[in-house]
Amino acid sequence: MLILFLRVLLSLAGLLLFFLFDQLSANECLKLCVLLAAILLGVGGVLHAWRSSTSASAISVLVRIVVPVFYLDAAIKGFLRGYFGMRPNPNAVLQAMFATDQAETGEFFLHNSVALAQAAGWFVLVTAAVLLADRHLLRWQAARAMSVPGLPQKGFAASMAVFLVLLHVNTTMRRENPALFWPLRYQQYSAQLDAMKSMQHALTAAMAAPRDWQVRYVGEDACTVILVIGESTNRASMSLYGYPRATTPRLDAMREKLLVFNDVISPASSTVESMMTMLTPADIGNPDAWVAKPNLLMLAEAAGYKTFWVSNQTRNDGWIGLLAGEADESEFINYGTGRGENNFDGNLFQPFAHALRDDAPKKLIVVHLLGAHPSYDMRYPSRFAHFDQAQDAVSAQMASQGRSDWIRNQRDAYDNAIRYGDYVLGTLIGMAEKAKTDRAASLLFVSDHGQEVGYSRNHAGHSASDKSGYEIPMLIWSNRQAPQSMAARAALESRPYQTDKLDATVLGLLKIETRYYSAHDDILSGGFQPVQRFMNGLQYQRGAPLAR
Repeated sequence: MLILFLRVLLSLAGLLLFFLFDQLSANECLKLCVLLAAILLGVGGVLHAWRSSTSASAISVLVRIVVPVFYLDAAIKGFLRGYFGMRPNPNAVLQAMFATDQAETGEFFLHNSVALAQAAGWFVLVTAAVLLADRHLLRWQAARAMSVPGLPQKGFAASMAVFLVLLHVNTTMRRENPALFWPLRYQQYSAQLDAMKSMQHALTAAMAAPRDWQVRYVGEDACTVILVIGESTNRASMSLYGYPRATTPRLDAMREKLLVFNDVISPASSTVESMMTMLTPADIGNPDAWVAKPNLLMLAEAAGYKTFWVSNQTRNDGWIGLLAGEADESEFINYGTGRGENNFDGNLFQPFAHALRDDAPKKLIVVHLLGAHPSYDMRYPSRFAHFDQAQDAVSAQMASQGRSDWIRNQRDAYDNAIRYGDYVLGTLIGMAEKAKTDRAASLLFVSDHGQEVGYSRNHAGHSASDKSGYEIPMLIWSNRQAPQSMAARAALESRPYQTDKLDATVLGLLKIETRYYSAHDDILSGGFQPVQRFMNGLQYQRGAPLAR
């Protein structure tokens, strides 16, 4: 049994390397060590005690299968922690992993090739080193006389086998087993999607008698409200918010016509998790409220609005696709396979114009952009490549911060995508401005979440651990905007806000009174009350370093 103990210790040393180099958290490392030791001592001990003649070869097969599986799991978790800023079991990661498609997966691998290569390198190096050392142990064992396992060895092996079984009775430990981790996560994701569908159908059925919603329209006879949802847009890269590069010339030119809110963050750093609170009564404190309460489209329709959903994302996009299906009219211009397609947002102009021309007296038009979703260079036509290889204040600052050439190139491409997004949003506002001027019209633009592109570290992509993953733009245009003093306007634009309460602001624009509307959550309301904001479970304070 001595050689088996040594092989177990050697295998655990590999997991400790992943921990020491910040690929695993202490909690993850401890659980994986317990599971790995239990498997090797339980199964390996039984093989040694009851199959002594062939035990060495059988245990070697066990080690060469089980140990690489654990190391691969550690490498994947290390990569996902760096990419998402969290371990890979929250809903955000489940959605990102399983609600994807072939093209988007290819784009993901291309965009993150360096980080993926590093994770693969860790896996290969640690696995090779441990298995090579294990081979030396086997040679040492072959030179020693083998003793026949006695009753104590058999008892220990049996007790470890029982311990292994008992570990898997515990739900938390069972879920940490790499052989079960990903199948169980996929099962969890599938169950969530099924629950979404059933609950959405139940809510749709409730539309037949929405009396409990207490919906009442209190606005003008004719009204158009446009909600434009950006993708992966960080206000730090917008000249509208003081960025040195001229990334938003159109919005800059119409600044006086806009309310530009400068202290807004998203509830999450991923699309689905954010939008499930942005467009429903759910919020960070009660994330499952969407299950039993009507979403914005349902409330708008109950108030007599005709609803439109115009999107450059895919129709079959989990919960978002289900929500879009609630609209009276929906059009998805992305006929590819998802965010991995370089279908430009400007192609939304035609279906948007169609919605504007519709004769319905009250209209809610939702426009869902691809925005600046990675890969950034797929989000704009070549004529918008204004910042490629730019030598300016931004590039100089990034160089002084030690950002890699790759990250600096990513920032250039990201800023190009932001500039194209400015063209798209500026055009949408212009189209709304020129539409039927006899009706009240307003447009609210907000991004689903932000993006880290070398602002805080050498990383480009989603991030739940950086403020840049949450700090987003939000602005409002209206053709009925009441005149305000500069002081009042500045105070309004500086209100701190988190967009898990966005549904209240949109209901205010829609002039809908309902039991689901709270004036203290409406950023435009005189009764607005700021609340504590959170990102990734930690309190957020603008300008202060994130507490960890």
